[in-house]
Amino acid sequence: MKRVISFTLVFIIFTFLSAAAFSQSITLEEAVGIALKNNEKVKQYNERVIQREYENKSAFGNFLPSIKFQGSVNHLNDPMGISLDPIREAILQLQSGDAVNLQNLSSLITNKAPLTAEQQQAVYSQAYNKLNTALPLFETTFKKQDYWSATLIGVQPLFTGGKILAGKKYASSEFHASEAELIKTRNEITQETINNYLSIILVTEVVNTRKAVLEGIRKHKEDADKLAAAGLIAPHHVLRAKVALADAEKYLFDDENKLELAYLALKHTLGLPETEEIVITDKLNFKSVTDSLYIFKDEALMTQPIFDIIRNKKIAAEQKYNSQRAEFMPQLAAFGKYEVVKKYLSSLEPEWIIGLQLNFSVFEGFKKYNQLEAAVHLEKEIEHMEAHTKRQIDLWINKSYRDMRNAEKKYNMLAANIELANENVRQNEKRFSTGLGTSLEVIDARLSLEKNHIDRLLALYDYYKSYNDLLVATGNTNKFMKTWNREK
Repeated sequence: MKRVISFTLVFIIFTFLSAAAFSQSITLEEAVGIALKNNEKVKQYNERVIQREYENKSAFGNFLPSIKFQGSVNHLNDPMGISLDPIREAILQLQSGDAVNLQNLSSLITNKAPLTAEQQQAVYSQAYNKLNTALPLFETTFKKQDYWSATLIGVQPLFTGGKILAGKKYASSEFHASEAELIKTRNEITQETINNYLSIILVTEVVNTRKAVLEGIRKHKEDADKLAAAGLIAPHHVLRAKVALADAEKYLFDDENKLELAYLALKHTLGLPETEEIVITDKLNFKSVTDSLYIFKDEALMTQPIFDIIRNKKIAAEQKYNSQRAEFMPQLAAFGKYEVVKKYLSSLEPEWIIGLQLNFSVFEGFKKYNQLEAAVHLEKEIEHMEAHTKRQIDLWINKSYRDMRNAEKKYNMLAANIELANENVRQNEKRFSTGLGTSLEVIDARLSLEKNHIDRLLALYDYYKSYNDLLVATGNTNKFMKTWNREK
């Protein structure tokens, strides 16, 4: 028997130590750090920042010359050449005619008679055939049917009406806007982590309160059983105690399920697997916030990332207008071309060429004008959005601040209520034990104490949750941990 008890004790101790070894104790500050490192949404927006950074670097490349290598293998339907056969034929005819005239003149001098038509034709044919054999063909091929080409082409923009500069400023504004979006996302994940962590602390405290009330009602039920067995109270008092005990067990069961769900929510935000065990080490302790409403409003103007996003969107809209305006201006660029493979070049093709190129669009169906007008109204849209956002954030700060102060006041007021509720439980239990009180009075007193405890916990939870929301509205969530970790 002793061996069985010893084995059971060793097994229980081993199980406890194993659970403690594989569980992770996390403070609120550590939880926020883990979330900012592991959360997929933070990683997503971090990748967007890197993406915009490279796009910004890419936009700078538009100021520099572009150099391209272009190569090809070509086959023509026929070789490219030139024929001067009509000129050759004319030369043959002229020279043959001159030969006939000379021979005819010689006949007149020698024979005192010109050549006959047959003789002239014979002389012409003889001279034509002799010249045709001696004179080469007037034909040449300057481009073979199959040839290779390899060309270096360079282009340097000289004047684009400010379009390249606008593109660079637009890319830079998008990069800075993505950084502000990342800060906004980090603030939101910080808020979510803090709220989930606070929820676990709250529900844990509620579960502990439920357990204490359950033990008190269970003890009351046992006392009621003894008094009923002794005939000091009526049986219906015992029945009422049993109903209260069943209700307390039900409420405890519901809150334990809520606690499991709160842990799952926190693990999801932290990017941890559901099977990993974590232990919450921080407790809900009241730390006062002394900053006034106006301090939070002034802080929002400096640290709220939404304002940075809008400011950069305004810059982007301005640069879009500048880019559209540049479409009405001429585009001037210097260019150069160099043939690497020279042996396939014809006599009509240069080895290299440099020059200036000017493009100017005269008419495109009012398309550019309408695009310019759209850019103007985009700027106005962002101006209205900025004004609306400022009012919304001002309202957000006012609401969160008032919610925080209301929860603070409620928390402080409930301290006296709990003292009275404790005294009420003590007196009703004493009266019941002497037979002067009823079971209903004892149970109501305990439920009232439970309600006041839970209401005060909820008030403290709402106080920190509202403060957390207020800091998100100002864009300075780091301030929460300074308050949370403060001594008093």
